[in-house]
Formats: sequence, structure tokens, C-alpha cells
Amino acid sequence: MTKQEIIHKIEEIVATSLNHHDFVMTGNTKPEEITGWDSMANAMILTAIEQEFSVKFKFSDMIAWKTIGDLANIVIAKVEKL
Repeated sequence: MTKQEIIHKIEEIVATSLNHHDFVMTGNTKPEEITGWDSMANAMILTAIEQEFSVKFKFSDMIAWKTIGDLANIVIAKVEKL
């Protein structure tokens, strides 16, 4: 799976979790740029990403990313270890 495919899948997860489909996500998108993405939504989104990609985030993973591209890189690294 490419980074862009992972970003697209994350975008789908975010849209479903927030019930908000009126945005375009890129690798440079930050959560605070998307209406409704607060700390509670963040927990739901990260859990959905873990389930989708069969990965587990560590606390250090959850605080390390600032953009969707960063998050996609973490997912890629974890998927490659499977």
C-alpha cells in the first residue's frame, strides 16, 4: 500500500468518524484544520486506524505525529513490521 493510499484510507476513516465529508486531506493536513477533530474524536480515529490496518499505536506514536503524512508514515512503518 502506498503512502497516498494510506492517506486516502485515513481520510475515509476521519470522514466516517466525524460524520463530516466536506474536506480534502493531504499529507500536510493537521487535525486542527478539520472541523470536529477534537481529543475525543482523535481517540476514535486512532482506534479505527488501528483496526483498519491491524496495527497498535504506542503512546509515543500517538504524540509524535503532527500531520496526516506523519501519521501515514507511522502506519507504514508498523505495517512493514507485520
